[in-house]
Amino acid sequence: MHGDLRRQPGMATRIVQEAAILDSVRHPGVVRVYDCSVLPDHRPWIAMELVAGDTLANRLHDLTALPPVEVATLLGDIADVLAAVHKVGVIHRDLKPDNLLCTPTDYDYPIRVLDWGVARMPIGRLTIDGLTPGTPIYMSPEQATGRDVGAPCDIYSLGVIAYEALTGRPPFDGHTLAEVVCMHLTRAPAPLRARCGAPAELCNLVGRMLHKEPGARPSAAEVRQTARAIARELSQAYEEFELSGLEIERSATRARSQQAYIVPSDEVVVVDVDAAALEYGVTEMLPVVRQPRWTPDIGGLPGVIAEPPARPAVAPRAPRDQVAGEIIAIGKFR
Repeated sequence: MHGDLRRQPGMATRIVQEAAILDSVRHPGVVRVYDCSVLPDHRPWIAMELVAGDTLANRLHDLTALPPVEVATLLGDIADVLAAVHKVGVIHRDLKPDNLLCTPTDYDYPIRVLDWGVARMPIGRLTIDGLTPGTPIYMSPEQATGRDVGAPCDIYSLGVIAYEALTGRPPFDGHTLAEVVCMHLTRAPAPLRARCGAPAELCNLVGRMLHKEPGARPSAAEVRQTARAIARELSQAYEEFELSGLEIERSATRARSQQAYIVPSDEVVVVDVDAAALEYGVTEMLPVVRQPRWTPDIGGLPGVIAEPPARPAVAPRAPRDQVAGEIIAIGKFR
């Protein structure tokens, strides 16, 4: 922990709690903890798993919005992590794109949920009453007012993330903290279908996740099941589109190939071919030999006595050169 953070009350306890949460939850989407202790100057430290990847915040900054099939896949993977932690009574309370590390090349899991320092455990309280941890743009209405903080808070925050990933902007944003909190409490988000081209099933799922009443939101297990089913349907539709496009391309290629062949008829003149050359011709690959450049006779110029060039002797290096048509010129030319 950075030395300056020691001045803030509860930060050392928060570090230790994060290590305890990460150690207690066994899920590939949660970063593993190897060790935790305290330095001689009383600063706590955690030895954690090193994971290579990029945050979802950076991806959204570069791409603005993601395809619906990718958003549905992300929803299913993140909801699977939430289902595991909610089962043991842990609530993240600060889900946002900065805390989601995309690891597409990782064989264990394609995403990691980070920063469990403000999470609430089933026993005890970490935060002081009246203090609302989290990021306002992704904060649920009940979390903004400091009441009934539970698992539906994470579902609401995940719905805000999905809304932003589909449209390129969150459902609520303002110039001040009070304005953003007021929007979460009183306003309904703009219809998702009007702001993106996602299928109705995915838009309906995100809309349920953004419901003002915590009890009306789906559980993490339901979000996981529904999102993964949508992702499978979208993936199959994409594969069928690719295959149909491939068949059209193949048909066009066959049509072009058939046009290249000419069926012999009475009007077609077939040129005679030497049967012996076809029978005994050499089919192996031979190096291409450049043809010799012959020096032309430019006689007739005044004051120039031109000597007739000697006739070059042409002889093959090997019997196969006769078939390959390779010519070796021996002699001097002017």
